[in-house]
This record gives sequence, structure tokens and C-alpha cells, in this order.
Amino acid sequence: MACIVTVPMPRDEHVDLREKIMRACGLSNAVDLSAPDFATRLLVAARVSCVDDREAYFAPAGGWAAKVTTPPVRGERDRVALSPRNETAACALALELVAERGAAAASAMPAVRSLCDAALAPPDDAPGVSTVAPEPASPANDGGVGDAMIAWVKRGGACSTSSTAAADFEAASDAGGRATVRLVPARFPSTGRGAAASTDLPAGADALTIPSSALLTSRVALEDPTARGDAYRTFAGLGEDTLMTLWLVYEKYALGDRSPWAPLLASLPMDDGGGDDGDRTAAGALGLTPASWPAEVTDALLRGAPLLDDAVKARETTARQHAALFPALGEHFPEVFPTELYTLRRFRIASEAWNAYGMTVQAETVGGASGGGEHHPPAPTTCLPPIALLCNHATWPHAVRYSRLRDDALHLPIARGVRAGEEIFVSYGAKSNAELLLFYGFGVRDNPYDDVPLSLELPQGEVRDVSALRERVLHRAKLSLSPHSVRCGALPLPLVGTLRVLTADASTLGTYAGDPRTDPVSSEGEAAAAAALCGALQTLLERLRAGDDAAAACAATLRGRGKGEEAARAAEAYRDGCRAALERAELEARRWRAAVGGGPDPSLGKRTSRDD
Repeated sequence: MACIVTVPMPRDEHVDLREKIMRACGLSNAVDLSAPDFATRLLVAARVSCVDDREAYFAPAGGWAAKVTTPPVRGERDRVALSPRNETAACALALELVAERGAAAASAMPAVRSLCDAALAPPDDAPGVSTVAPEPASPANDGGVGDAMIAWVKRGGACSTSSTAAADFEAASDAGGRATVRLVPARFPSTGRGAAASTDLPAGADALTIPSSALLTSRVALEDPTARGDAYRTFAGLGEDTLMTLWLVYEKYALGDRSPWAPLLASLPMDDGGGDDGDRTAAGALGLTPASWPAEVTDALLRGAPLLDDAVKARETTARQHAALFPALGEHFPEVFPTELYTLRRFRIASEAWNAYGMTVQAETVGGASGGGEHHPPAPTTCLPPIALLCNHATWPHAVRYSRLRDDALHLPIARGVRAGEEIFVSYGAKSNAELLLFYGFGVRDNPYDDVPLSLELPQGEVRDVSALRERVLHRAKLSLSPHSVRCGALPLPLVGTLRVLTADASTLGTYAGDPRTDPVSSEGEAAAAAALCGALQTLLERLRAGDDAAAACAATLRGRGKGEEAARAAEAYRDGCRAALERAELEARRWRAAVGGGPDPSLGKRTSRDD
């Protein structure tokens, strides 16, 4: 009897695109596992299923069908893959779908594992950096913090202090839900603290399984039976993030080692240096992200870069939140919220720890065909996952698709096999260095997701009817004024199309019936669109270059002091990524302008080739 695996196709805004790709490939998302090429067919369908917003925006130069049907070549993943995120997610999905069929598909698993290992294998000649080639592990040298956390989780975590949590953990244990840990704390040359596989693991295996009762969520605060719980329940309307920031401050700085969650909290970067809000710069300490670095450091390292405004706004937002809470909370609940405990500095540290190390997870679906009743989508919540937070982010990770709880537990499945001692990476998402730096405090060299946002708006001073015409054409073409960005590669067609509409002559636009992504509105409008883009990119590049000297001087100072070296490296990776994206986009825009305005330029070539 044939065993058919159906690859789910999300019903989102890209449903038409996915259907178009599958038709162009001549393939179905229902894959017969008895077919000789079933593994490749399964991977192709999974690639299409996993297409996300950014991949749709930066469409492949050679066409979708040619890209998604390219078979994996061991060691050439950067050339073959649509993106690291898509390839890893597709492999993880394929492994998951086959595993779900159990014994009926057991004979197919070796072929799928082999294909995934080939698709995700790092280049043999890659430099020894953590995002590409495995590095040798060394002892964690963390004072036993990681090992203590693992032992704590295996004992049941903080359950002994909560009757509800203890009952949950005992029930999970009785159902075979005890923590399974196949990784160990370690240190690596490029990433510092990380997690290494404790044994050889094949693709599809779980490197980690943690019962949901051992995950730190806002439930811990809201179900506290003490006066603290009363306070948290009273102010639950502040939101999960603020609530857990307050909870972390008390647990870390008031209870310390007496906290039942101390082994987990010890693994977070929450050392306040023993100082108050005013002496951080003098002490030479930096926060985790630009929002908590000293203002002069943030300004220097990010001078001229688009991220500077976001970092300043983030710092100001946190300060406003703190000012709105204190001393008011202390006046209502002086025993729970003593103002002297909740300094702005500690509030920032706790907020960053929660947001940087928190993982959004989704509970299992309630109801539905098997459970009876109406189907309810999984409810997302944020948690601090013990042990899993040891794993570093990488562009080419081992573990993706780990956010949905299964069997009331968090699973960390790997999409490609690993050897004992190899670092196990997770993915925070297909994030640019701007996002990584702002929210997590680090950057990745040669990040393929580095992009620079562009702000587009309707021409100023036009009569209302003309503005309305431009809006109608954009709407008809399913284009918008935002979000737009550029990265290393060909200019994204949605950006090109939007610029064509914004710069076209109104009389010509009124009779235009084409698709502005691919069809110029007019030769004059084409030249205007290319010129507008060139001007915008040149302005951004000039602004970035004007800040280079200040950034370099600040980085040198931080390295000389032995404080803030990671901040300097992260800022440099971010600036380099911005520069590369802007310079490549400017080159593409100049090619476009030369082709349609000043005539062909042999040194620049033509914009229309979209060859990468």
C-alpha cells in the first residue's frame, strides 16, 4: 500500500505564489514515498511551503521553479538554497512529516536524512567560523552554571516550590515527559559560550526535550500564592513583557540564590556590577544591546547608520516605562516593589534578558478532529527555556521549527546530523544584523539577511486626484509604500515597481495597465525612478561613511579598555553589512539608470539581467 505524505501549504498572502510555483514545477504537494525520487520531491514541496515574506520580496533572479527544484549538492548550500532559513526549515519539515507517519514511513527516513545532510552540509573549505564550519569544543569554564542548570531541570526545576507546577511536572514525568538532554555546555573560539552535542545525533533527532512545566512563563508570576502574586495579578494589564521584567528584578536582585529559579537566572547576563544607574560608564560596563549602552557609545558606534534612531527610541521607551511605574508601584505595594530595588539600570537589564533570551512558543491545538469541539489555533506565549538558551544563533542552524510544543514539551529537533562535541545552533529567525544587534546584542559576519530599509512616500504637492491615482495603481498591483529595503543582490521587483508608480507622469499612468514590477510605465518615468533610487542610496551611503571615523575610534577605545569588545564587533558587523547592501544596491541602481537614461554603460552592464 502506498504511503502518501502531504506537505501543508500555508493559507497566507503567498498562497497564490505557492500554487504558481508548484504548477511551474509540475509537482504535487502529495508525495508518494514509494516513488524513486520521493525525497527530492518532498524537499521541493517543503521549500515551497516554507517561503516567507522576505523571500517573496527578494524573489530569486533565475525564477522560482528553477531555484526550488535545484537538487542539493553537498558543500554547496549557499549556491543551491533559496535562503539558509528556507533550506533548513524545509529539511526540518520533511523530517517531521516522515517521522509523523511512524512505522509506515520508517523505510523512507534514511533517504530523507541523507538528503537533508547533503543540503545543509557546510563547505569543506570554509573558514573556521561558527556559522559555517564546526569548531572544536572546550570546557564551558562557566563556574558550573550550565551543568547546574541541566541538573536542576532533570530534578524538576522550580517545581518543588509550587504545588501546581510540581503536579504538572509529576504528571509529565509519568507520561514519559522528563527532560531529555543530549547537549552539554561548552565554549567555542568564535561564539564563546554555547552548547555541544553530547553524542552523535542523526538528522531529525531531538537534541533536547523539556516538559512545558519547566519553562519559565508569566504563569509563574500570576499563579504565585503570595502577596507578590496578588500584585502581579493586579497589574497583569501591563502586559507579559513588563510583568516578567518586574518578576526578574525581584528574583535576581532581591532573592538571588534563594530563588527557586536561581540555576536558570544564573545563566542570563544580568550582572548589574553592583552599581547604580549613574556609574555604569565610569565602571566601564556596557549593557547587552545598544538601547542600554552608554549614550555616547551608542551614538559613536552607530553614527550615521539607520539603526541609531531605533536604538535611541528603544532607550527612551524603556526609560519612560520605568518612570511610569516607579515610584508609583512602590507606593501601592511597598513590600513587593521597593523603589530602591527597581533601579532603571536593573529594569533595563531584566527587560533585555527577557526579550533577548525569551522564546515564543505555541501550545498544542485545543479541540479539532481528534479532540472534539471547535478547532482553536495554538496560543503563543513567551518563555525562558532552560538549557535551550545556551544554544547560539547561526545563519545556518541545526534547529528550527521548535516553537510549537508537542506532547506538552519543548522539543529541539536538528535538521542535519551532528557529531559529539559539535556546536548545536538554533535560529532566532532570518534576521538582519540590525535586528540581531538591537534585540539580542550581537551581529553575524557576512549575514545574507542584512538589508537597509528605505522610506517611500507619495510625491509632495500633487493634487489629490493624482495621489489617488497612484494609490489605485499600487493597490491594483498589490504594492505598497512600505516596507521596502535593499540587500546584496538584484533590486527587489516590488521596490522597482513602487518607484515606477511614484515617479510616472500622471497622464501616462492613467492609461497604464501593466504590472509595474516588470513593465516600465514610460521611458521618462523609468529614468526618473532610477534617478530617485540612486539619490536615496547615495544619501544613505554618505551618511554612513561620515560616521565611520567616530565608530572606529570608539571601537578602538573599547578594545583598549577591555570592555565592550563584543559591542564593537557587533556594531562593525552591522555597519559592514549596511555598507555592502547599499553599495551593491547603488551599483544596481546605476546600471538601471545607465540603461534607461544616459545610454548603456559597458562598465556597469544592464539592470535587466538580474544575474546574481
